[in-house]
Amino acid sequence: MDRIDKATRVFHYLFIATVAFQLGSALIMRVPEPGKMVIFENVLFSLHIMLVGWTAYLISFIYAMTRFAQKDAWGRLVPWFSKKYRAEFFKSAKEELPGIFTGKLAPPENRTALAGAMHGLGFLTLIALGSTGAYVMNGVRSDGTMTDDMMFMFELHEFFGVVIYVFIACHVSMVVYHLILGHKRVLDIFERIKIRWK
Repeated sequence: MDRIDKATRVFHYLFIATVAFQLGSALIMRVPEPGKMVIFENVLFSLHIMLVGWTAYLISFIYAMTRFAQKDAWGRLVPWFSKKYRAEFFKSAKEELPGIFTGKLAPPENRTALAGAMHGLGFLTLIALGSTGAYVMNGVRSDGTMTDDMMFMFELHEFFGVVIYVFIACHVSMVVYHLILGHKRVLDIFERIKIRWK
């Protein structure tokens, strides 16, 4: 049996594509202004808040439902609400965190509780990023102004955006660290998906 199921691989590819576009477009997009010519940055803005933004948000919720349907998978990603999974997380963290500084990382195929929870934090941050973005997009007035609650949500959206940048930087750094230590199975997530046709 594969260490990583096909659904997880597919969602991982989708997350990479949509999140990379969202974070990249956020750096250069511009809000369209009435009476001015539409430029490339305006198109990026429209894609960011509509097509790709809602797609990424939908993908996050579909993935959440697939994980929630599997109690162990959900508990590994989000251990905070279960005494059993919290205990596993703290035990894993106590055993593994010192290894980060001594070059003794647990091999990725061990699928430790600490690694699962870290992936879960990134996933929950994506949900928060999408939720705040959707709230703001649906509440902006026709003249482009926003109420105080919209401004608060917009600031939260920007904050979670920064958190995602940091998370991705740490995530990629840990992958590189694993590879330096010879843990090549950390790249299993990128194995070609095999489809069995009947």
